[in-house]
Amino acid sequence: MPTKTRNMQNPMHIFWRAAMPDKGKLALAILLACLAALLEVAPFVLIWRLAEEARSGSPETGTILRLTGGVLVAVILRFMAQGGVTVLGHMAGFRAECRLRSDLVERMRHVVPASVEGKSGQLSRAVMDEVGRFNSILAHTVPDAISGLFLSLVCMGLLFWIDGRLFLAALGMLVLGLGAQGRIVRAAPEPFARWVAADGRATSALIHYVRGLATLRAFNRQADSLHEVRDSIFAIGKLASDITRACSKPYSIFNLSMTVPLLMILPCGLWFFTRQTLAVSDLLYATAIGGMMFLPLTKVAMCLPALRTFQAGAAHVQAVRDLPVFAEPPAVKPAGDNTVVFENVSYSVRSATGKDIPVLQGISFTLPAGSITTVSGPSGSGKTTLARLLARLDDVSDGRVTIGGQDIRSIPQQAFQRLVSIVFQDAFLFHGTIRENILLARPEATEDALMHAVEASGCAEMLKRLPLGLDTPVGDKGFGLSGGEKQRIAIARAFLKDSPILILDEATAFLDPVAAKGVSRSLGRLMGGKTVLAISHRLHEIENADVTLILEGGCLKDKGTHEDLLARSAIYQRLWALQKQSSVWRLGG
Repeated sequence: MPTKTRNMQNPMHIFWRAAMPDKGKLALAILLACLAALLEVAPFVLIWRLAEEARSGSPETGTILRLTGGVLVAVILRFMAQGGVTVLGHMAGFRAECRLRSDLVERMRHVVPASVEGKSGQLSRAVMDEVGRFNSILAHTVPDAISGLFLSLVCMGLLFWIDGRLFLAALGMLVLGLGAQGRIVRAAPEPFARWVAADGRATSALIHYVRGLATLRAFNRQADSLHEVRDSIFAIGKLASDITRACSKPYSIFNLSMTVPLLMILPCGLWFFTRQTLAVSDLLYATAIGGMMFLPLTKVAMCLPALRTFQAGAAHVQAVRDLPVFAEPPAVKPAGDNTVVFENVSYSVRSATGKDIPVLQGISFTLPAGSITTVSGPSGSGKTTLARLLARLDDVSDGRVTIGGQDIRSIPQQAFQRLVSIVFQDAFLFHGTIRENILLARPEATEDALMHAVEASGCAEMLKRLPLGLDTPVGDKGFGLSGGEKQRIAIARAFLKDSPILILDEATAFLDPVAAKGVSRSLGRLMGGKTVLAISHRLHEIENADVTLILEGGCLKDKGTHEDLLARSAIYQRLWALQKQSSVWRLGG
């Protein structure tokens, strides 16, 4: 059964766990960031000492030179420390990013395929965009926030050391600013979560639109069908406006209070100076320190939106980790022959309202080892779902499917994948060469085995027309192949894999008669000696099957040979008659 592990902790914990192997680099980066903050203050301290030395009336040349040199050294060391922060932070960030992406991709290998269908936008955003933010968080946001807070505390301490009265005067602005920032922090999580969700919907809508653009253009529906993309983008814009309006007033108050503490320090300092309770050097020093005392806090505040967006995105990464996966059995049991049995199998899908909708109900039948069983029935009767359950692209809701008497859920994934091959109606080719696409079935295959699969699948003639042969690139950026040629490559994969159980899901449905005839010959060679489950709407292609199953409304209505079903099954008779009519159809009636 699929298992779903729910992490009830903060989703950001998965990121910090990914960074733990480089915690030493992170700690050193934070220490260097704090050192850079100290070195930022150091010139002011040294200049204050120069002023004190000058005020003494008898300044020593050596002391002045040492203090001046100290200012220069502090500036140089500060930039070196900041460089170290960037290097160490990015090293840790890129490594953590790599670990987390590898972990997610590894997990995707075991995810129930049905749980990710139609979610390419959300998955790519989580794995690429949200994980990609972590590098910036480690290299910039975290060191900047910690060093900014540290620098502000250091400046407060220095101001308190110079004159506690001036420190208390500046503290009022701090309280005002922190109060305004608190309002933003309390109001932010929900809008930022909505922002990330809206961005994900916009990405999915755009991907969906681009994929269907050719069809839309053929029917001149580009503008009409763009409304989903347009609406999702407008929704992001409206949400951004709402967030800006809600945060603008408190953020303005915070920014003002952080940048103008001199409004409190300078008047008070001048008052104390006129009363001769504050030295001029202390006044100048307090003014300089006070001017930069709260500025680092604005840097901290600027880090908060990035952290909030990152936290909202972390929930999407956690959602990927929470996808149901196939449970891996603890041990491999010895399998019997390749007989396939469906025992009272039912399957349901959950609607958006949470209601279970039955797709298959109480299906029972046997595929004897080495036999050919075909499945037919009206559209929507559950034929493809039946094939998907045998291929374990999803698991049954009730009942079980066995191979050699063993429940397929108890067979380890690697062992199961060796048992079953599937040829879909729409062959998918990955970016790469034809050779690489065929070798996906068995990467360790020898050149002789590869060439045998090429010959048996009928690819050899096609490859002769291609200048690069097996090394011809395919995909959006490579050589364009017809539907029949793609299907032959898919069949070559199945030949190379040579699994004892073969599933054919409308393998010739999208092909023209000439291509379908050639592919059918290749499939005939591929099926030899295997246990075959074939789905087809073309009943003339399945006349010679050992058994044909008739599905309707998710139920098994009948089964038998072509002659038996033609004699007794009303459903099969209707399908056969409709196909005969379509075969003699002519343009204009």
